[in-house]
Amino acid sequence: MPIETKQRKPSISAYYKTLGIKECKSKRGFWKHVTEVDSVLAEDLEPLISRKKQGNLYEVKNETLPFSLAVESWTKSFHHSFLTWINRQKHFKPKRILEIGCDNGLLACWYATSFPDAEIVGIDQSENGIRCAQELANQLDITNVSFYQIDFLELKERFLINSFDLIISVRTFHEIMGPLFIPKYWSLLDCLKENPTYGDCLYLQTVDDLLTDDGTYLSCERFENPADVGKWANSLKQANLHVQWDDCDIIDYHELGTKKRTPIIVATKRETGITTIEGLEQLYTKDYPLVYEAGKSYSGAKAEFAYHRLGEKTFKSGHSLCVPNQWYVFRFEIWETSDFLLVYSYGNMGHRHLDILPSVANLDAQLLIEEAMGQYQHLGPTVQYDRLEDRPK
Repeated sequence: MPIETKQRKPSISAYYKTLGIKECKSKRGFWKHVTEVDSVLAEDLEPLISRKKQGNLYEVKNETLPFSLAVESWTKSFHHSFLTWINRQKHFKPKRILEIGCDNGLLACWYATSFPDAEIVGIDQSENGIRCAQELANQLDITNVSFYQIDFLELKERFLINSFDLIISVRTFHEIMGPLFIPKYWSLLDCLKENPTYGDCLYLQTVDDLLTDDGTYLSCERFENPADVGKWANSLKQANLHVQWDDCDIIDYHELGTKKRTPIIVATKRETGITTIEGLEQLYTKDYPLVYEAGKSYSGAKAEFAYHRLGEKTFKSGHSLCVPNQWYVFRFEIWETSDFLLVYSYGNMGHRHLDILPSVANLDAQLLIEEAMGQYQHLGPTVQYDRLEDRPK
């Protein structure tokens, strides 16, 4: 699909405005909005979202198209950021697109508008979701999209092998493969050294089978940290789908006012020779090269990559915080290299922050440790240690 097109893409904001999808910046605003649209369905949906009650959330959400679109206000910022990213990919000119987990058709109908010469196919298990999707396509007078209620494992029985040149899944595979459990880890290198994967590669093998030889698979799943992304990349590789790290990106959005980031993973059948850990460093430092000098601070995956790139270190002191009745643990430590003092705050669920200080800035290092701990001390007591042998396990 490396054919460049100068066709002007439709406005995403105008698309949302046409559908009347509001942007809610708080849970209170969200529930007020959906209750105004349908108070009965809102009352049925609330205990399912809050997990007070078991049931099929999607069947309730998609009971009617107006209510389904009202609920989209929860994910409006996320979907807007995702579609904006796709709009920027000028080389995309697919002939046949498959969306796995199309839900109410919101994204599939936009693909159909954005790529009017392509055939769009949306599949989902939800009967109500497919009905809403077809109603939405009719409402928008879109004719190049089709929707099917199909179980994922039936895909190869319904569609020909190598018949889609673009396959997309957005927050879908945690429903298909089961929950993608958040890995507990202190070091990304250690976590990924055995090439861990998610579940049975049979599911992703289906994606590979349906994709053309020169096709592209886009996934934007619920990845909570870089270890999640690494395990996903390994799973893709098992299925002969190789992450094209140069093309991947991270999108910013908010969910009811809470700032969030999530990666978009681009995979094809073309091998790259890049290891997963190399690819992750490339992704998380993209457009943000690491500089190893005093005064620099890094957060997230960038902090961990910078910490490891700084080479041999000597431990000086640390504090540990274990959250009662949870598996979350934080460490706040000072390390020393030949040139710098490092204040490294990190957790076993992906939290990372690094401050690089001059080697003589001991007082500043202590102040930064106290500041870092101050953000989390309400979660539980801290334990101080001066030797790694005394660090709580």
